[in-house]
Amino acid sequence: MNMHPNQLLTVFICLALSVTASTGCKKEAEEPEPDETTGAEVPPPEPELEPVEVAQRPCEWQTVYFAFDSAELDGTARVKIQDAAECIRGQKPDVSLLLTGACDPRGTEEYNIALGERRAAAVRDYMRSLGLDSSRMSIASVGEEMATGTDEASWAEDRNVTASEN
Repeated sequence: MNMHPNQLLTVFICLALSVTASTGCKKEAEEPEPDETTGAEVPPPEPELEPVEVAQRPCEWQTVYFAFDSAELDGTARVKIQDAAECIRGQKPDVSLLLTGACDPRGTEEYNIALGERRAAAVRDYMRSLGLDSSRMSIASVGEEMATGTDEASWAEDRNVTASEN
C-alpha cells in the first residue's frame, strides 16, 4: 500500500489528535476551591494561664569575720557583703537590717563595745557604697557578751558582724 505524502501527513495528524484527545492537554494547575468548614477543625483557643510566682532563694547573710583589734573589711568579707547586697537589692528592696558587731573576750568591756560598733558601721558603710539605703540599716554592738572562744582559733569566730531583718 503506497500512500501519497499528503495522505501520510493526514494519518499522522489524525493519530496525533487522537492521542492528545485521549490523554488530555495539560492545563495550568488551578488552586482547588477550599472546602467549607464547620469550625470543628479550628483548634480551641489556649486557656489563659495565671501567672505563677517563681520561688526565689532567700537572701542569706554570711557572717563577716575580722582580724584581731580591727574593723577593716578584708576581701572575703567584701565578697560576702556584695553577695548579700545584690540579693537584697534584687528581692527585698525595702528590707531593714540590723547589723550586730561582736568581739572576742580580750580587752575591756567598753573597748569591745566600741570595736563591735565600728565593725558593724564598716559593714553598713560598705553596703551603702553598693547602693543600699543606709536609712534601712541600723547597727548594734554586743561587744564580748556573746563570745564563746577560749583560744585564738575560736576567738577568731567571735570577731564578727551578723545581720538580721528588722
